[in-house]
Amino acid sequence: MNEDIALNKILGNIKKKQKVGVGDFVLGEVAVVKDNMAVVELIHGFNKVLSPADVGVLFVKNIDTRYVEKPEDCFSKGDIIKAKITEVGPYEYKLATNSPELGVVMTVCKKCKETLYGESRACWNCKSQITKKFAVERDW
Repeated sequence: MNEDIALNKILGNIKKKQKVGVGDFVLGEVAVVKDNMAVVELIHGFNKVLSPADVGVLFVKNIDTRYVEKPEDCFSKGDIIKAKITEVGPYEYKLATNSPELGVVMTVCKKCKETLYGESRACWNCKSQITKKFAVERDW
């Protein structure tokens, strides 16, 4: 009996995994860019990492309101993006970045490897042009 009480006390002190749902905004790191989608490892809020099993899938049709042929035109591996959860599936979250305030919030210049934040259309260090689906700064 005392073992059950002790076990319940221990389990009660373990923080519950943070849940996110449809309509929530999340940050994530682009892990893989495929022909018709990007796979994103989710972070909820700033610095709150969800379980490593929590991944989002961002299909090409949900990247932007304009036509996007390939996800690599908008995202690269390692980009930090802000996205909205549109559906919670059994194995992944379905994401969208098709609003102005959603998209890349941090990236790395391919030429000089400088870290770029916000809506950087050109690298401040080497001046090379950056073409991505950037998030327009509003509330982040």
